[in-house]
Amino acid sequence: MLNKVTIKNHQLLVVPQGINKLAALKNKIEVPIQNVVGASIDTGILNDSKGLRAPETFLPEYWTGSFKKDGEESFFNIKRENKPVVIQLKNEKYTRLILGVNNPEDVVDLINNNTI
Repeated sequence: MLNKVTIKNHQLLVVPQGINKLAALKNKIEVPIQNVVGASIDTGILNDSKGLRAPETFLPEYWTGSFKKDGEESFFNIKRENKPVVIQLKNEKYTRLILGVNNPEDVVDLINNNTI
């Protein structure tokens, strides 16, 4: 599992798991649920230009870290073989989170059923 995504006390919590925690250079990302716009699965996003990385960890077919493009910053923690969950944010450092998770459809439903 790359990331564990939960909602608790009106907070979206993303916790990279196992070795992915080291690669992501983050212990967790916590976002107030009112700043979560929604979530979707976007299978084409890994083929798009991601922008400039910093800081990041480079492994073939694995994107992790912050990417800046067109004035927006995104956080990636996903392997090529995972189905990408894209979480859109507002009023946060990151405009979106692109994550690999177990059961991506369930994570999208969890987020979309709890956003304001």
